[in-house]
Amino acid sequence: MDRKALFDAVRSFAPGGKLLPAHVPMIDALADAFGLSDLDTIDPILIADLKRDEGLRLKAYKDTVGVWTIGYGRAHVAPGTVWTQAQAEAALIEDVRKHNAELAAALPWIGNLDPVRRRVLQNMAYNLGVAGLLGFKNTLGMVKDGDYEGAARGMLNSLWAKQVKGRAVRLAEQMRTGR
Repeated sequence: MDRKALFDAVRSFAPGGKLLPAHVPMIDALADAFGLSDLDTIDPILIADLKRDEGLRLKAYKDTVGVWTIGYGRAHVAPGTVWTQAQAEAALIEDVRKHNAELAAALPWIGNLDPVRRRVLQNMAYNLGVAGLLGFKNTLGMVKDGDYEGAARGMLNSLWAKQVKGRAVRLAEQMRTGR
């Protein structure tokens, strides 16, 4: 059984077949206790966080660094591109899978993190790209060593934090507390 199968099994017993966001950390903890893989599972909390953090734009626009972007932060699209919400949702899922796989390959120890701190790094990788996140060498070293307080300080003491403001504050607090 993998993590997705566990979520599917629990979902079948949930009222109306729907999991509440409050259920996810508990199921994640069970999956972690059983050592289940989650590389192919898309975390609904991560998706909700990215939707809030990235916002949705269905017509291509230039982002803060001048890159044509659409949907929930899909970069490098042609000017004038227009999407439906379904296209934006599909691209978000595709991009999260891609970034999560790249992140797991670059930082194999990420699978040992609790779900909250893993989501923080996944969120940052989505925003910065995996290569951009890997530039946080000291911060990542502190995360790997369990120095979450130091990692949170490192996150906030960066150009990235100045650019994304509230997102960085929220993610740093999650890194610090695990909540």
